[in-house]
Amino acid sequence: MLPLIEQLHGYLSELDRHLPPPSVGVESLRQPHTTFMTARVDGLPLACGASVDHGDYVELKYMYVLPACRGMGLGKQMLEALEQQARSAGGTMVKLETGTAQTESIELYERAGYRRCRAFGEHRQQPGSIFMEKPL
Repeated sequence: MLPLIEQLHGYLSELDRHLPPPSVGVESLRQPHTTFMTARVDGLPLACGASVDHGDYVELKYMYVLPACRGMGLGKQMLEALEQQARSAGGTMVKLETGTAQTESIELYERAGYRRCRAFGEHRQQPGSIFMEKPL
């Protein structure tokens, strides 16, 4: 799991060189109301995703698929699994923040029914950020 998170850090750093990557640590994934999932083949983690239940919405965080495994549908499956977990916990709205340089992610979210929205929670509107939401 940790190597996958480290690769996510590197990927985000390369995409958006002027902003520091978000801090993703194992401890942040062990917080209350946090769900972390991995997609594995033969025990090797190929994709991961996390969500945090904020009460009136669930925030998707840390979606990542190894570059060599993109195009296999793992991102879509991870997204659907996180949405299903949120639904089964009583969630009715999913929100997320992504970077403008993450075009593949934006396309995935749009195909899944996410629409642009305003900044939410502790996020602030920034030129390199896109905010999206989807009712469940």
